[in-house]
Amino acid sequence: MIHFNSGIEIEGVGFPLDSTRRHDFAFVSHAHSDHIASHKKIIATPETVLFFRKRYKRVLSHAVPLGHKTRIGNVDIELFSSGHILGAAQIMIHRQGAKIVYTGDFKLRPSATVHPIEIRKCDYLIMESTYGRPEYVFPDRDTSIELLLGFIKSARVSGYTPMILGYSLGKAQEALKIIGDAGYPAAVHQSVYEMAVLYQKCGVKFGEFERLDPQTCSDKVIIAPPMSRTNSELRQLRRVRSCMLTGWGVGKIPRWSGADAVVPLSDHADFNDLVSYVERAEPKRVFTIHGFEEFAEHLRKRGFDAVYLGKGESASLSAPPTHFSPRKRTSNIDLFE
Repeated sequence: MIHFNSGIEIEGVGFPLDSTRRHDFAFVSHAHSDHIASHKKIIATPETVLFFRKRYKRVLSHAVPLGHKTRIGNVDIELFSSGHILGAAQIMIHRQGAKIVYTGDFKLRPSATVHPIEIRKCDYLIMESTYGRPEYVFPDRDTSIELLLGFIKSARVSGYTPMILGYSLGKAQEALKIIGDAGYPAAVHQSVYEMAVLYQKCGVKFGEFERLDPQTCSDKVIIAPPMSRTNSELRQLRRVRSCMLTGWGVGKIPRWSGADAVVPLSDHADFNDLVSYVERAEPKRVFTIHGFEEFAEHLRKRGFDAVYLGKGESASLSAPPTHFSPRKRTSNIDLFE
């Protein structure tokens, strides 16, 4: 059985996956706040352990580098890149002769700061499906970068300071790398700065950047988390134009929470890449989570045995889910993914 509530629990596996409820021991795919809790001990990549400890300093850890196999209790596991943020990992669990893969959040497209994704063939696939509707198809990476740099150039020519909005861990560092490689100096919010320093410790090189000082940032590109625009520091700024980095900028009703512009540079797979992942993994059965319920129906139309697993629901590895409640979307979809 597989149960999805505050995380993924698999019968016969002695630890949960990405649980947001505290456990003595848990697997953490990456250190975003919606995938973690104050666990006593975690298994994760060394990079994820580093980021995790920014929030929970006393956590014990079993650090497993990407590509390394290890035994935990009565199962063998291997971590491999999900392409989501630095250190983010999928997990393959070998259980009773079957290969079970949990993706966590993932992205197929290349990145300037993250190891490329690996896709392993498996028997059972538990996958996030955040952008699991056909309307969510992103432009290619080069186009998104052109849009981002075009926004920066246009703002500066018009006498405005460009401000790029993205999560302080992951997306902000990707933006910092792109902007620095294009020759723009950056002034970054404190939370972005702290994570960028950790990225540097992991070997990622950035261009010129410094902590944000409202008095000296007018000639730089500001990078900040989306919700920081309301804090007193950023409210001091004048003549600023903002650009949100989010995949939700495409689709029938683009959403970017009041920013002046949006660029669909996402850390997640779009609809086509979600389908491509499944086609390449060739699982016997697919369990979709964290997204639109109808994505499982799209997979069934393509010949895959797929079920949507909502919060509080359980399913067998070989039978239909024990409970099924139709819904339009789960409540944990984030506007700024």
